[in-house]
Amino acid sequence: METIMLEGTDNIRDFGNTVNREGCRIKPGRLIRSRHLHALTDSDILVLKENYHLSGIIDLRTVTEMQDKPDREIPGAFMAQIPLIEEKTVGITHEAATDRTAGEWVLPDMTQLYRRIVTDDFSISQLSRALKKIISCDDGAVLWHCTEGKDRCGIVSALVLSLLDVSREIIFADYLITNKTAAKRAEAVMQMVLKKTGSEEKALAVRQVFLADEKYLQAAFDAIEEQNGSISAFFSKSLKISAAEKTRFQEKCLIR
Repeated sequence: METIMLEGTDNIRDFGNTVNREGCRIKPGRLIRSRHLHALTDSDILVLKENYHLSGIIDLRTVTEMQDKPDREIPGAFMAQIPLIEEKTVGITHEAATDRTAGEWVLPDMTQLYRRIVTDDFSISQLSRALKKIISCDDGAVLWHCTEGKDRCGIVSALVLSLLDVSREIIFADYLITNKTAAKRAEAVMQMVLKKTGSEEKALAVRQVFLADEKYLQAAFDAIEEQNGSISAFFSKSLKISAAEKTRFQEKCLIR
């Protein structure tokens, strides 16, 4: 996988050359995960258009998040807005606006949030929509993102890689790469909360919510297997992704 260096966003990478269990490599310039695209520069847009032939963007944020920081449009790329969680589910999360009173933040139980995204009826329906959109994108690269590119984006990325038979070890390693960019923001928010509340315990808790943690993603996989028996059954029964769709996706994205 390759980190894409842009001016207006970070935590963005191309899954190209990731090797799956059978030794096949993912084609470069097909599958991209990212943080939000609100602050892209004209130069960034040119890179995504010219270097990656970006043909589609899937925004996994809530409607409020999309309205607060709308993505910049990229000529020739479709934009699909597919929120993975309902507004009422969000509460005040690590991706809420940081100008809210820090002392009033209600921090989510991240393991439960991850479990909910793969078990809640609304979220499962939206996951199916997002994955089918990714699977059906035939030309150029398709990019999916949430706000930080960690939780909702992380779950979709894990499922995409699972469809391509990438090992769990590599899936978790990719997920944790997020902390290379998230750590600085986590530290800044921690200091802000400490200053406003005087509570070191609250500040440290907020910092942890901003970071990727292996136990969060593991909770999602555990919930999938508890409710479906296997991830294969989750794809076929819950997400309605057929064996034929999975095969076509692999043929399109893998170098054998």
